[in-house]
Amino acid sequence: VDGEPVIGVGQAMTPRAAMDLARALLKRAAHGGFLPDTVLYMGGDVIVWWVPPGRRHIVFRVEEEHAEALGGIERGETVPHPGLVMAVSSKVWRVWAVKGTARPTPATAIYQAPYFNVDVGGNICRGNVPVPEGTTVEKIAAWNDAFLGSYFTHPNGMGRLVRYRGGAYAFWREMLDGRFRRFPERVLVDVETTLGGLLGLQEGAS
Repeated sequence: VDGEPVIGVGQAMTPRAAMDLARALLKRAAHGGFLPDTVLYMGGDVIVWWVPPGRRHIVFRVEEEHAEALGGIERGETVPHPGLVMAVSSKVWRVWAVKGTARPTPATAIYQAPYFNVDVGGNICRGNVPVPEGTTVEKIAAWNDAFLGSYFTHPNGMGRLVRYRGGAYAFWREMLDGRFRRFPERVLVDVETTLGGLLGLQEGAS
């Protein structure tokens, strides 16, 4: 009015509008930009993404008492890996495995990640691993590198990492020896839930 901005008459905000606004502001605060197909879920500072199966380098460094079982105290090779689902927030860093090459959905079955340093709940032991700051889409590659580029030192916690005769050390020794051209998904341990179950979503959700 007369060249000056004036606040007009307001309207009461509906509960739905308030929720939509809060959701939009929350996403804007935590994330920005285009979303790659690998991103599966975002909420607050939580981001969940898929790492497709493929060949990647992995390094083990174990105690001397386990050197014979692994074939050496320190070993590193490029080996096939299963598809992974990784979740990061300000409080958690978790990883699970999935079968197949298709992008996971809420109905996708989840399996124990077959790696040392990961417990049965998917929690990753950070140890002395330097981790990225922040949980934005732009940091996904850095989080992947922090996990797969770390030293895998020991099975973490109770429960089986893999269904394999001789256990986890024997399995990874044969992986490092090049026995498998593709990751043998039959060794994965079912944790009897789905991606939607982990996230508290209904299976029909998108």
